[in-house]
Amino acid sequence: MLAQNLHKVITQNGGLAMTSQRIKRIIVDNGEAKGVELEDGTVIEADKAVLSTLDMNQTFLKFIGEEQLNKDFVESVKSWQWERWSFFNVHMAMEAPPNFAAAASDPEINNALVYLIGVEGMEDLIQHFEGWEKGELDDKFDCSFPSVHDPSQAPPGRCAGLISQRVPYDLKEGADKWLNFNFRQEHAERTIAALDKYAPGTKDKVVCTFVSTPADIENKLPDMVKGSIKQGLYHPLQMGYMRPNEECSLHRSPIKGLYMGGSCTYPGGCVLLGGGYLAAEAIVEDLGMTKWWTEPEIVTEARKKGLI
Repeated sequence: MLAQNLHKVITQNGGLAMTSQRIKRIIVDNGEAKGVELEDGTVIEADKAVLSTLDMNQTFLKFIGEEQLNKDFVESVKSWQWERWSFFNVHMAMEAPPNFAAAASDPEINNALVYLIGVEGMEDLIQHFEGWEKGELDDKFDCSFPSVHDPSQAPPGRCAGLISQRVPYDLKEGADKWLNFNFRQEHAERTIAALDKYAPGTKDKVVCTFVSTPADIENKLPDMVKGSIKQGLYHPLQMGYMRPNEECSLHRSPIKGLYMGGSCTYPGGCVLLGGGYLAAEAIVEDLGMTKWWTEPEIVTEARKKGLI
C-alpha cells in the first residue's frame, strides 16, 4: 500500500513511474550525470538530476563504470560488506488463529502482535546469532497473525499467519540450497512444528503455505545482494558519516548531478524512507528550490537538538 500511495503522489504531481524497467547505464558526460539508458535502448534525459536508490555496486560499478571514477572511490565501493543474515518467511493460510498454551493463564496472549518462538533465555539468543556465522539453521523465529487485528486479511473465521526467521544467506551446505524446493519446504515444516509446541494444534490448522528465502529476496531485488535487506551490513565503518562512505553520506556523489537515496546511505534501512527524504532535501538545496513540503515534526525537533 505504501508503494501504491507513493505512485499516486508521483502521478498527481505530474510525474511518471515506469515499472519493470531494467537500467543499462547512467549517462555521464564530462563528470556530470545526464540521464539513464534502459536495456531496450530508450534514453531518458535528466534536466536537473539523477537519483539512485540502488546499492553502490550497481550504481557506480555496473551503471557508470570504474573508468569514470576515482581509484580510491572504486576501492571504497568494492570494500562494501553485505549483511550476514536475511529472512526466511513462511506465509500461512490457516483455518483458525492459534491458541497458545500460555493463554490458559492469560487469554490476552492470543492477541499479541508478535511472538518470539524458541528463545527461553539469553543463551538461546546468542546461539541463534552464532548460527548465522556458521551457516546453520535452527527453530528460533518471530511470528505474527495479522488477521487477528485486521480481519480483512482473511475470510471470516480464518487466519493469516507469518513466520519470519533471520537466517544466513551462506548456508554451510551452500547458498544454492535455498533454491532447492524440498530443502526450503522441509525447513518451513520445521518452523511450523516448533510453533506447534507453543500453540498445540496449530500445525493442523495450516491449509497452505508460501515460502520465501534469502535467495528469493536477492532474485526479486538485485540491490539486496545476498538477501541483504538494508543494502549493507551495519557496523561502525558503514554507519553515520561512513554510510556508504564519506563522499556519499550527504546523499551527493562524486558525479555531479547524481544523488544517492537508498538504504546503503545514511541513516540506513531501519529509518524507513529516511535516505530518500534526505536525498530530496539535498537536490532541492543544490538547485536553489523552495521546499514544497512541510518538514515532519520529528525532523524539526532533531534539528533543534543539533542531531542533524
